[in-house]
Amino acid sequence: MRNMFKPLWVPVLLLALVVLFVWKSDLATLAAGIALFMLGMFHLQDGFRAFTGGALERWLKRSTNRLWKSLLFGVASTALVQSSSLVTLLTMAFLSAGMISLVAGIGIIFGANLGTTTGAWLIALVGLKVDLSVAAMPLLVFGVLLGRRAESLWKGLGQLLLGMGLLFLGIDLMKAGFVGFEGLLSLDGLSVSGWVGVLIYAFIGLLATVLMQSSHAALMLTLAALASGQLLYGNALAMAVGANLGTTVTAVIGAVGSNNAGRRLAAAHILFNLITAVVALAILPTLVRSVDWTADLLGIAAEAHTLKLALFHTLFNVLGLLIMLPWIPLLVKYLMRWLPDQPAVGDTVTGSATLSEQPRMRAQFLNDSALLHADTALKVLDQEVRNLAALARQVVAAAVYLPPGGLQDLSREMLHRMVLRKVPLERREDAEALYERHVKGVYADIIDFSSRIDQSLQPEQQQLLLDDNAAARELIEAVKAANYLQRNLRKQVDSQQPAIHQSYDMLREQCGLAIVELARLLDMRGDREAQTDVFEHYEEEEAFFAEHYQQEVQRHLRNRELDGWQATSLLNDLHAVLRIRRHLYRAHVILAEKPLASTGEALGEPGGRIEPTFTLS
Repeated sequence: MRNMFKPLWVPVLLLALVVLFVWKSDLATLAAGIALFMLGMFHLQDGFRAFTGGALERWLKRSTNRLWKSLLFGVASTALVQSSSLVTLLTMAFLSAGMISLVAGIGIIFGANLGTTTGAWLIALVGLKVDLSVAAMPLLVFGVLLGRRAESLWKGLGQLLLGMGLLFLGIDLMKAGFVGFEGLLSLDGLSVSGWVGVLIYAFIGLLATVLMQSSHAALMLTLAALASGQLLYGNALAMAVGANLGTTVTAVIGAVGSNNAGRRLAAAHILFNLITAVVALAILPTLVRSVDWTADLLGIAAEAHTLKLALFHTLFNVLGLLIMLPWIPLLVKYLMRWLPDQPAVGDTVTGSATLSEQPRMRAQFLNDSALLHADTALKVLDQEVRNLAALARQVVAAAVYLPPGGLQDLSREMLHRMVLRKVPLERREDAEALYERHVKGVYADIIDFSSRIDQSLQPEQQQLLLDDNAAARELIEAVKAANYLQRNLRKQVDSQQPAIHQSYDMLREQCGLAIVELARLLDMRGDREAQTDVFEHYEEEEAFFAEHYQQEVQRHLRNRELDGWQATSLLNDLHAVLRIRRHLYRAHVILAEKPLASTGEALGEPGGRIEPTFTLS
């Protein structure tokens, strides 16, 4: 219990709220309305995630392949969930997961700013004039009933209904709370003339948005205060501008846990809102006259200040779009330059470099913002496991004294000639040290990230999570088998006995061939026929090599070119190579989205037998 109140301000704040609520019950009503409004938004967000689960990537690709579609997507999604903050964070997650382009992300963010105006219109047109509690009650009942269902579709629908009911109830409570003040908390008492007053009220709107983490809630508070006479019309306009600017704090918070792709989008969001707010405040008198003119055109009464506030909110966001849309290509160019993408693992090591010279590696794609939605979390997890696969192939190559980068571009003949070359001592890397330095940290990040993914997944999403974790584990086992192989390889690779030296060169080449084949495999996603050919070739070659290698070891043993101790070591190391190949194979089968075949079982009809490059003579 003591730890719950460890920050001193928590009990002080709670005590102050109790005193205020006892002193003025209407303040408690207002606070309860704000709390219910925000709780309703949270339930709307949960319902949105449930409905978009599983098909989100396909939906996004269809909805954001043009800038105008991205803008409409931003407007519609914000109008649906009544939270531009959620749309901002989700868009950052989409972009960081590679589901959308930067241009599409900017379009969604810009559209979300315009989408916030729908909430202001709904509240001004209906929410402040109708008893919404009448509609809220059945929504709450149906929402609770459906939200208890196990099926994700019904549960998501229940969350949406519950969220709408809480929003309506919160609006009614905020109206009642402000009406009961009768001037005791009149915000117009802070009235300051000139631009100083405009800036003060803009700051109040910004602060309200930051504290509640919702521009919708801040606008609702502004509209309720304006309708009840607690706030002057001119001050309300400045607060609306400040509330719009306050949403950038959400982008900043999201950027902290995101990668450079998400940070680029956060920067675009901040620039849009900042420029829009500065321009709106600079030409505020002109905007006010434009609102009056447009209101007359639409038949809005001169004293209908709540509707005119909604109109003002719309006009200055449209102004922001008109200013920023022509600059999007230039904005994208400079954002890509300021915050470049991190190089992939396959690009960090050249054929002449060593892994031990590279900085210690950790997860490149995993970020906290991706955890906001199950689909984005699974997407970046898949990218990170593929990153681990590339890293595992490099470590296996280094363990058998092959260059860690560029093997996938070699032909069999080039690989054979490379294996025959003597490996300089300075190019021989320690596999165990590479595992500790590069692989273990990435795998630890994968395990930690997987444990933090929302467990209320659909069955197909749960299977993807299990598959990614299984693939990662297989890759770790391959690296550990390579570490075991290197212990004997280190001792015997320079052996003066031709049979031993050539035997280890054969094992090294088999590891290299596995890396070449499997690296090509991941470039064939979607081409099932080509993937099947690779799998058949891989398994056929492995089976034939194992049989041929054992026969050659037995022949050398009979010819007294090897003793029993040496033959046993060679056979043990053969099994280590087979473990490397099979663990890599199983991981890459999963990553290639192909059903996992049992060990040693071909995935199709046997093809032609592949003769080994080496023969022991």
